[in-house]
Order: sequence, then C-alpha cells, then structure tokens
Amino acid sequence: MRPFSTSALLIAVSCWGVLSCAVLAQANPAANATKPLVILVSLDGFKPSYLTEVETPHLFYLAQQGSQAKGLISAFPSLTFPNHVTLVTGQTPDHHGIVNNTMTDPATTQRFTLGSREAVENPMWWQEALPLWVTLRQQGKIASTLFWPGSEAPIQGVMPNDWMRYNHHMTHEARLETLLGWLSRVEAQRPDFVTLYFSDLDSAGHSAGPDSEAVRLATRKVDQSIGHLVAALKQRGVWTQTTLVIVSDHGMALSPPEKVIQAKTALAAFPDARWEWLGATAGVRLNGESTDGVMTALSKLSNVACWPKASMPKRFRFGTHRRIPDIVCLSDIGYSVSDNPERKGPLGQHGYDPELTDMHGILIVSGPRIRQAQLELVSNLEVYGLLVNLLNVKAEKNDGENTLSPLVLKPPSAAGMP
Repeated sequence: MRPFSTSALLIAVSCWGVLSCAVLAQANPAANATKPLVILVSLDGFKPSYLTEVETPHLFYLAQQGSQAKGLISAFPSLTFPNHVTLVTGQTPDHHGIVNNTMTDPATTQRFTLGSREAVENPMWWQEALPLWVTLRQQGKIASTLFWPGSEAPIQGVMPNDWMRYNHHMTHEARLETLLGWLSRVEAQRPDFVTLYFSDLDSAGHSAGPDSEAVRLATRKVDQSIGHLVAALKQRGVWTQTTLVIVSDHGMALSPPEKVIQAKTALAAFPDARWEWLGATAGVRLNGESTDGVMTALSKLSNVACWPKASMPKRFRFGTHRRIPDIVCLSDIGYSVSDNPERKGPLGQHGYDPELTDMHGILIVSGPRIRQAQLELVSNLEVYGLLVNLLNVKAEKNDGENTLSPLVLKPPSAAGMP
C-alpha cells in the first residue's frame, strides 16, 4: 500500500467556504460517541477509472484502507433513479417499480419524470418496495437523507427522520453543513444512517463527455468534499464509529452526435404506437398495435436491439412490471435513440448494458469494521445486504444474495465488537 501524501492530509483537514474551522471544531455532544454510524454516499456517474492517487487522494486513501470493488454493476437499465432505489432496497427495478427516469403507469395514466416535483413527491410511485430508511424507522432507529430518490414521499406512511427537497444547486459546503448538523445531536437523537448525494460527475459527463477536463475538475471537487467530510467526522468524535459506503449508480460513455439513431419514421405505419422512452435504453408502448409488425419495423434500425418486454435476455432481470413499455430497445454503446432529427443528445450517456465496463460504478467501503480487500465486480443488488448488516436490522424481501458482507466485514472480535 502506498503512503498517503502529506499534502493530501492537509487538504483533508483544511476548512473552506461556509464550512468554517469554527464549525468543524465546535464542541458537540457526539464527541465521545459509541453508537455506530453508516453513511451512504452516492457520487452520481463516477467511473472506476476516475479513481487515482493523484486526482482523488481522499477516495484513494479510503479505498486502500478498506474494501474496493473493481466495479459496481448497476441494475438494468443503468439509469439514475432505478439504481438509487435498488441500492436502498436490494430489489431490481422490475420489482421495486422505478423502471426508468421517465415512465408511465398504465393503471393510472400518470407520467413520472425526475424533474417533476409533483411526480417525485407522489407516494403512488414508491409503494412497491421499502427503502432502508423506512425499515430503520420501523425498527426503532434514526435515518436522515440528504437527497435520495424516494425520500421526498411517504412510503407506507413513513418518511426519513430528516429529509430535504432535492436542490441541484445546493453547494457542497451547504450539504455538508446540513449533514453535520444532524450528526451533532446527542447520541440518542443522532442518526444511525445518513445518505449524501453529489451529482457533479454525472452533469459534467453528460455535457462534456467522460474524458473531459470538466469531468476531471468535478472529480477533484467531489474528492475534496469527501476529504472535508472525513475531517469533520474526526473533529466531532464519530469517525471511529463510522462506516462509509461510497457508491455510484452507473458509469458514463462517450456518445458523439453522429451516433444518434433517428427513429422518427420507424413507427410511421403504426399510428397508435409511441416511443415512451428515448436514449440509450428506449421503449415503445404499442397501444393496440401489432407486436410482430412493430418488431419487424424496429429490426430495420441499426446499432440497436429490441425485444418484446417478456422476451428480454434473462440476465437483465427486467420485463414484467406494468410500467415497462411493451417493447424495450437497447442501443450499442455510444449510440442513442431519438425521435427528433433536430435534437442532439448529450455528449456523454449511460443507460447501456450494465455489464459494459463504461457503465460500471464504484464501490468503496471504509471503517473500523471493514477489512482491507480488493474485490472483483460486485452487483449493486448486494449493497443493501451490507447496509442491513452494518445497521443490525432485519432486511426486507430483496433480490440480493448477501454475498458482499462476508467479503468486507471483519469478524466481530477483529472489529472491536462485543
């Protein structure tokens, strides 16, 4: 293991912006904490290749001290909302019901988009699986979410103890100050579990591509924020009780403008059929049109494979939920389906086959209970089981196999547990 540089350590303990040294160093009731704390951090769109000792010294150090996966394989489709819900439920999108960032529920005809405040806060969309914060509250523990899909609506009447409406423009400093405020409560009232979310890598990857200078700068920014978080936890006396579980929901691939699949006329002979999803993962709602006829028309498109939903490859574990359109199409990497010849897609995209290297996310687990280990590829269905074990709660029904915990958790005696 390479030593962690002095300069990186200095960065980690520095103070910046509104998160002042006075805030970091203030006396607080958590100073002699004994209650375990689990922090789930999502770095949206962070690829394993972004993790280096030079560009991301704080994340690199945590990975070296704890367990790191070669890659975290997302559930299908490799999109933001479906995979964030998978991470906190252990269920595939086919089971938890958040099957895309945009979707229609044919039982109600309602339309979901991630930018719709009305949809995001509508409990109807979220009732088919219990996220971890609901389980924790039902089992007498405290959960706080600093942005996570599903946390802004009551699920079976339950919400996190602390939550916020998503604010894309909320600074890193403000996010950390909010989180640290929750963690400064007396131990009996402090959260057992918190989430933290940063979108910088995803935004930069979409706008400028995965290998851009914008991505490099965003990578450095989120890494510095992780360093500040660790420093603040040490100042507040909770670091030795903390397990950090750092994930990303998917990776990112270059998607040049010339690789748009123009599908506007593909359904011309089927006036009632509609493209319900577009992009790397696309979908058609037949609305009574012929499955065979539409499939024949779609087979003429290049660089994309289409299946009736019930005939999708079994490895995707996808195709039974009512919110999935009748036909699902998956583009070759770098390509995307569009029904508007004038609209160019983003320079970076995800939503491709989750098994492709460019779609892999990261998994870093670090803390006193975590062994040093370099892991192979890990399914993100397994993260939920690890979180449940760390928090010592009974799991809900899920699709994981509990394979991650034995790989990363120290035996109780080695972790200093009774």
